[in-house]
Amino acid sequence: MVSSMQSVCGTLGIDRVDMRGKIVLIEEQHGCDANFLVSALISNALKKNYGLCFVLFHNTFDHYHNISMRTGYNLTALKEKGKVAVVESMKELVCNINAMCMDIDKKVQNSNEDNKCSGMNVVHNLFKLLKESYNEVEKESESVLIIIDDISHLFDLGLSLRDSLYFVRYIRSLMESHSTTQLCIVAHTYEGDLQSCVPDVVCNSLKYMAHLILVVEPLKTGHSSDASGKVTVCWNIDSVRSEYHWTERMIYLYKLLDWHVKIFAPGAMTSVV
Repeated sequence: MVSSMQSVCGTLGIDRVDMRGKIVLIEEQHGCDANFLVSALISNALKKNYGLCFVLFHNTFDHYHNISMRTGYNLTALKEKGKVAVVESMKELVCNINAMCMDIDKKVQNSNEDNKCSGMNVVHNLFKLLKESYNEVEKESESVLIIIDDISHLFDLGLSLRDSLYFVRYIRSLMESHSTTQLCIVAHTYEGDLQSCVPDVVCNSLKYMAHLILVVEPLKTGHSSDASGKVTVCWNIDSVRSEYHWTERMIYLYKLLDWHVKIFAPGAMTSVV
């Protein structure tokens, strides 16, 4: 598992590029599993002595702990040392949404305006929790990786596109005042109309601000015993692409196995492991 994570990091290029101040967007298209990319970012960050701040909507902390144990890192132990923090977003959102419903019951005539304000309150409270957790981790680490997994669940809970983009805007403001911060955002997308599918809209918006875009998509030919899907790597930094002679879009295939992942160029018979 350790060697396969090193292989993924090398293929993405994150082991060579200074990731401080960088935003990584992982687009996980419907029917795919992009967890191995998040694990690669975590492994690379821990290797460089980053602290970790998880904002979890989808996978649990135990999920990441179990995977990291296979790569030689104990996230629970690091959490006890203050180098890892977890924001349990779903608990916070449920509390806020319950408060929103009580508010709306009291003020039915202004329900539309209440919804807008309440949505922003949820986002503000969520960011406040993130900032508090970040400050604790920063005491023990010079650099911090923030992981948002995954932002599309904000829409499942009734928050608007505006609310979600404000949440990202708050985090970008945090990064501007803390230049050693790295941000990873996971966004699940669907093959819907870009004008009406909100998760797809926010993902495409995030592509304009991300320094590294990783798109995981299923094989167009359907099931294959040799590959689980396709990964497209796009570096939006001209100087980085020029330094390492990378093209604007680099495409790889990946195969998920029980204990590791293989990643290789299309047509290659041997995986990069």
